[in-house]
Amino acid sequence: MKKIRVKIFRHDPEETDKNGWQEFAVDVEEKSTVLEALMRIYDTQDSSLAFNHGCRAGNCGLCAVNINGHPRYACTSKITANADISPLRHLPLIKDMVFDRAAFFRELEKFRPYIVRKNEPEAEPEILLQPLEHDRLMSCRECFACLSSCPRYDYRDKSFGGPLAFVKLAQLHYDVRDSLDRVSQSRELGILNCADCAGCACISGIPIKRIVIRPFLALLGKH
Repeated sequence: MKKIRVKIFRHDPEETDKNGWQEFAVDVEEKSTVLEALMRIYDTQDSSLAFNHGCRAGNCGLCAVNINGHPRYACTSKITANADISPLRHLPLIKDMVFDRAAFFRELEKFRPYIVRKNEPEAEPEILLQPLEHDRLMSCRECFACLSSCPRYDYRDKSFGGPLAFVKLAQLHYDVRDSLDRVSQSRELGILNCADCAGCACISGIPIKRIVIRPFLALLGKH
């Protein structure tokens, strides 16, 4: 075990004078992750430190944070000396690394973000042949990293839903069972305001620009 120093960006709406970077010296193993370092700091130094985690295997997306300025899963990222750990950007912070996820899904709810069938399945069990784009999009962990890395997104601006909203619509657009016009819904969510840059980074590797943004913009006549 060795001792390293890390910096964590703190945010507390009730104690704003303490907001900013705070340095910790923490004991870690050779293969310790960022999440394990955060948990050790919480257990041994500061139990007010707030962060999320769930599966600890990179499957749930809850532990996503910025590590040295880049969105990563804390549970699968190795901790290094002098690492800077901060919350995802452009999101409604509650405390430290914890932000309000529910607000985003409340806004999305009006677009019926679930399969809306025109016809019931002809047989049980239902045999489906989904396009490759659908399978790729279903690997989304809803970690919010794409919103954090999008230069256009701001949770206070209701005119632009952001890349995660478009991914959720695209999952349904490519699903052979869904009957709603998800492309028109993307227009309502402001996809025409997209900067069409390479900013919407996905930790899971989904090519958001290639299989979501560009196809939707083309169907709306922008490309």
